[in-house]
Amino acid sequence: MGINNSKTDDVMGGAMIPSPIALREIYRLETIAMFPALIKISYTVDSVPGQMRIVNNTEDMVFQGETFSAASFKYTAPKHTEKKVGNGTLSISCANQKVIEIIRSIPVGYRAQAEVVAAFYYDEGTAVFEGLEEWKFSLTKVTWDEIVATWQMEYDNRMSLLVPCDKMTAQKCPGIA
Repeated sequence: MGINNSKTDDVMGGAMIPSPIALREIYRLETIAMFPALIKISYTVDSVPGQMRIVNNTEDMVFQGETFSAASFKYTAPKHTEKKVGNGTLSISCANQKVIEIIRSIPVGYRAQAEVVAAFYYDEGTAVFEGLEEWKFSLTKVTWDEIVATWQMEYDNRMSLLVPCDKMTAQKCPGIA
């Protein structure tokens, strides 16, 4: 499967610049192109990092060298306003119990992180597989039963925090102040 790496806008991950092939297929009324959602869940158990990569497809897919396993899930994007980004939800089928094992293994007080990529896949001779938009979330408030696990997804806005400046003095920064 070929991969077309798009350039990413450096502002908060966010939107990526689609290739001309992607733009052509997006604007068509009918296309054989697919628009999979790729989700990478990162967590740490006993100081050992782990990842679960899933895609809403019937077959596994390889994106940027990583294999995303076919899974049944529902991703609800957060609500956007001019002032803030709300929370989203992620509900994953627990048919094989792997998701529940991961949830139970994460220590209390730790949060899993999720990266969501809205992608474009088109294969007419040469495969084109590229990201269109990317978001990062902290996964909080998980509930589950034998059928589905649902996480609240809190938008990761730590980079937008305002931190008060400190005054440079000769004692704090010798040679600079």
